[in-house]
Amino acid sequence: MKKRIFIAGNSEKPGCEGLVKRMVDFLTSKAEVVGVGLGRHITLPESQIDLMVCLGGDGSFLNLVDQVIERGIPILGINFGRLGFLTAGLASDMEQLLQDDLDGKTEVFKRLALKIESIPADGGPAVVCHALNDVVVATPYMGHVVNLYVKVYGEPLFHFRGDGMVISTPTGSTGHSLSAGGSLVDPQVEALLLTPLSPQSLSSRPLVVRPNATIEVGVSRPQGQAQILYDGKPLGLARPGDIVRVSRSEHTVKMVQSKDFRFLHRLTDKLGWSEGF
Repeated sequence: MKKRIFIAGNSEKPGCEGLVKRMVDFLTSKAEVVGVGLGRHITLPESQIDLMVCLGGDGSFLNLVDQVIERGIPILGINFGRLGFLTAGLASDMEQLLQDDLDGKTEVFKRLALKIESIPADGGPAVVCHALNDVVVATPYMGHVVNLYVKVYGEPLFHFRGDGMVISTPTGSTGHSLSAGGSLVDPQVEALLLTPLSPQSLSSRPLVVRPNATIEVGVSRPQGQAQILYDGKPLGLARPGDIVRVSRSEHTVKMVQSKDFRFLHRLTDKLGWSEGF
């Protein structure tokens, strides 16, 4: 039986449509292309999908997580420019990457994901979504600080003024958390990372907790508010009394990589650590 493949492309990338056509032509006799979606908002067919191919960068990959996570669809990312942390390879190697997958020469890595619940103070329904990298609760105004409290396991942990808080997975440790001074963590490690953004206190430090921890973030000043972002996408505003609850998702994100993929090799390549060797 032929593999059923859906192709998602970032139409903002120059040459995307041409690459999609090239991919469809390559797969015509090898697999069944069940659909093509271009842009940030795509609709998947309800029928079975064995593989999602994402043409774009890490941002395009993250944009698809909500679409595939509950259905357990593996994602193979193909990057237009430099190789990212999430994508399997470059567009110049597209045919070889696809052929390797069809020949069983790739591996599916199950990455821990976050479940985010935005719970309003007025008792209204919670908004629930999933993230592979991180959720950020931060000031909505550049140059202004926000007052936040953070609870872990129901116990108060942080109460600080600053730009916000990043809660990330090990996969997301190379993203926003890293730029805020958080630790790099091997994505096969199971843990949750808390990284304060520019806190006005030297005692507010990054922290790594168990993967089954439940984390709650809220605004602690009556007149304050914070914006909520998950994998870089807006979720809305948190106002006093609202709760942003973050926990381990019951689902994982299935990332397709070559069987010789090594995180530390990708890390040293992206950060330039091995240039002197």
